[in-house]
Amino acid sequence: MPTFSSSLEQSLHRALALANEGRDAALEHLLLALIDDPDAATVMRACNVDRDKLRHDLIAYIEAEREEFATDGSEGSKPTMGFHRVIQRAVMHVQSSGREEVTGDHVLVAIVAERESQAAAVMHEQGMTRYDMTRYISHGIAKGGVVSFGQEGRDDPGQHIVSDRPPGLLARVLLLNDDYTPMEFVVHVLERVFDKDREAATQIMLEIHHKGILACGIYPYDAAVAKVREVLDFAREHQHPLQCILEQSSST
Repeated sequence: MPTFSSSLEQSLHRALALANEGRDAALEHLLLALIDDPDAATVMRACNVDRDKLRHDLIAYIEAEREEFATDGSEGSKPTMGFHRVIQRAVMHVQSSGREEVTGDHVLVAIVAERESQAAAVMHEQGMTRYDMTRYISHGIAKGGVVSFGQEGRDDPGQHIVSDRPPGLLARVLLLNDDYTPMEFVVHVLERVFDKDREAATQIMLEIHHKGILACGIYPYDAAVAKVREVLDFAREHQHPLQCILEQSSST
């Protein structure tokens, strides 16, 4: 069973303290506490979040809704069902990925799924999406950051690809493993983009999972670039951080 990191333990205690006696600790208290959690704060910075504004908006909401969080005061503050769901979701994710420690960034991602909560709403207002957060956690790519297409190009708003490459240049297309993209989605990508049958796609997916990165094929350079873009666009559309890169192949 995964354990909580010491910093997350402190954040959970801080969330309960923020609720104070006689009030339930809601997701808004949890998110407020995570602003000062080192792992969650790193992800917030990578997503260009104004943490001061986030703190202000959460405090304003909590103050305005004080009665909503009130209890009879007999047992002190306790987590709401939403709070419990988020923690459970983070634990289940870490457990399924084979890791041993739940940290603040895992909890931050789990909050996004509580779409009806004000916590998720203020995250949305700050432009924090599951895609941007998990992309940074999995691959270290900050919001608006570039994804390498290899030595000859990059995937940025300019989509610059060098045109004076040697004729007949081939490139190898590779998929990278992460802890957030579902295995079934990777299989679907291999079938859809790389024309693999179900059995082959499943085998490749498992190899990517165990090895961390695997080539899915070698193609003419332009075709390789198109496949990388198709994978990245499809993953972004479904809010998964699956990354696809290419490298020049020595094959001719």
